[in-house]
Amino acid sequence: MLKEQLLMGVSSFKAAEMWLHSAHHLTKGPAFIATHEMLFGRMYETLSEDFDKIVEKLVYQLGDEEMACPILISSAAAQILQQYESPANLDERTISMLALVLIVDHMKGVESLHRLLEESNMLSLGLDDFLSSAYSQYESYAYMLNQHLKI
Repeated sequence: MLKEQLLMGVSSFKAAEMWLHSAHHLTKGPAFIATHEMLFGRMYETLSEDFDKIVEKLVYQLGDEEMACPILISSAAAQILQQYESPANLDERTISMLALVLIVDHMKGVESLHRLLEESNMLSLGLDDFLSSAYSQYESYAYMLNQHLKI
């Protein structure tokens, strides 16, 4: 049970990265360059780096290489992605609104992962620091998306 919950936590990073990478490709409109590069580009690149970090930390912490299994991760990420509308064929405002929902949900997932690791006595100082820093960055992205939506 714990392993499956941790794999879902890892997969949430991959799912968010994939969705935001698509948003990066599909954004449009008068603010295209800024939204494409400075918002969605920055967001998916951060999530890509964070996915790498969480996988490496959990492989080390658990001594279980299945935390990096592409089959398990992609399957779980697909389950997560099914909860969200695809950014394909949507207008920029809708893509941004969905991105805000996704990043806020991902923040909740990071909180849950932190709590799970803490309750399992597996929260190392490095994992605590990483998850806290990642959460802080996602809060900044939620702020940026919120401000972007005020136009």
